[in-house]
Amino acid sequence: MPGERVRTGIEGLDQMLNGGLIPHRPYIVSGPLGSGKSTLCMQFLLQGLKEGQHGLFVALEEPPNEIRYNMESYGWKVGDVEILDANSDIRRFEPNPTLEISSEIAPVAMKNLPAKIRKTPDGTSREITVHSLQQSLKNLFANKQYDRVVIDSVTALRQFCMRNFEENVSTQSFMRFLSESEKTALLTVETPSNGTSSKLETFLARGEIRLYKFRQDIGIKRFISIEKFKGSSHMESILPMELNENGLAVHARAS
Repeated sequence: MPGERVRTGIEGLDQMLNGGLIPHRPYIVSGPLGSGKSTLCMQFLLQGLKEGQHGLFVALEEPPNEIRYNMESYGWKVGDVEILDANSDIRRFEPNPTLEISSEIAPVAMKNLPAKIRKTPDGTSREITVHSLQQSLKNLFANKQYDRVVIDSVTALRQFCMRNFEENVSTQSFMRFLSESEKTALLTVETPSNGTSSKLETFLARGEIRLYKFRQDIGIKRFISIEKFKGSSHMESILPMELNENGLAVHARAS
């Protein structure tokens, strides 16, 4: 609907976005290690739950039970957030066959996660490719309506789940798939400290939220900016933010 916005759950960020994200589009959340990307994404999903929407967290670099533990440290009730364990198993050095991620694997609510990390099977390892992940998500979307989707992270997907010859084509196909699925999606991308993101997925996304983290003598300083936001005006300033006991907070200036 014209004028409709998707709130991120972070008031200052929504102010920067002129009310929130434009729905049904993929966006990049970029920043260096430890800048708060996953935290921002979880707040985005929790806001959806408050509004009666369904959200899916696709875990590509951390075990789901560790993600749950990390997010519960903020005091958040994340039990109803659905999470898909898309972590690749560790490949063996011997030439054992690998199995691509099955399209039959299903997300689970965080409250139903086992206490321990899923072990690599003794016989075969499970491999994740962009194609297999895309097919798995396609099947999931056909069977259940997800309004908000988080892919954490595209960096892990690129480093561990892409073959060199398929990198650009697979990225383009995956981003187009998310757009055609009409999900409001956040995809995290790790950037070098104080660096910028120039990967293909950032070029193809409809917007980029960039997080900054600077270490100084007096401690760590954090900032946030909107580098791209197609189809809408937005705040162009770089604003301070912090990670506190309540999550990520953006200190937007009063308009």
